[in-house]
Amino acid sequence: MSNNERESALAMDLARRVYLYRLWQVVFGGPLTDDGVSKVFCSEALALFDHVREALSQSDFEEIAACPVGSSGLSLGTCAEGVFACIEKVGCEVDGPSQEAAFARVLRDDYSKLFQVPGDRYVHLWESPYTGKESMVFQESTLDVRSFYHDAGFKLQAEGHFPDDHIAAMMDYMAHLGQRAYEAYADGRDDEVLLVLATQRQFADRHILTWVNLFADRVIKNDAHAYYGALAGGMAAFVRVDRAMIEQLEKNLTEQ
Repeated sequence: MSNNERESALAMDLARRVYLYRLWQVVFGGPLTDDGVSKVFCSEALALFDHVREALSQSDFEEIAACPVGSSGLSLGTCAEGVFACIEKVGCEVDGPSQEAAFARVLRDDYSKLFQVPGDRYVHLWESPYTGKESMVFQESTLDVRSFYHDAGFKLQAEGHFPDDHIAAMMDYMAHLGQRAYEAYADGRDDEVLLVLATQRQFADRHILTWVNLFADRVIKNDAHAYYGALAGGMAAFVRVDRAMIEQLEKNLTEQ
């Protein structure tokens, strides 16, 4: 592979990460609009998830692929296959504006039952209940999340009224840094790319990988229609793959 080809492949890897983190922010940031459904269940998303499941089929990722997702009985490899199949199935079965609108209504109802209305199927969308005291928000870990945000010049519009450690906020932050890394690489500022990637790696270790599998496990078990279950499992698979890919990107940049 020539230098130009290597640089192009690395740029594509950096861009792919931004797209997927943005996608998760849309999925878990609130009930999906019709436009949001079109963004999530589209050919572009399908191609990116194909890349994730392909990565997990490689021998270098065997351990990650075999990692269990809570007590769901599923592995991250299975979840990557599941989200791909889900998006492919929806793309084949939901055709035309009326069907798309009806499907969007189903997803909005599922989102409400899973993430907004307390009950048997309710699932917390923020880190604290999984790593601290049940149902408590704005704990010590939340303040550490906020410090990462502020160091990056990233601030929630509803800071103080909305948990900083909400999964959608975390995905937004990772997309924000991912975009910064992509732009720095395009400008030839490799040292800045490395600094951003190191920050993302630290944030993933401290505030995403500590609970994303537990979150996905609960969504999988509580989601009646399995769409959000597939998406949560796919997110868990992606962030684990991305954590490994960050190290590979750092290595490739250092060797250039």
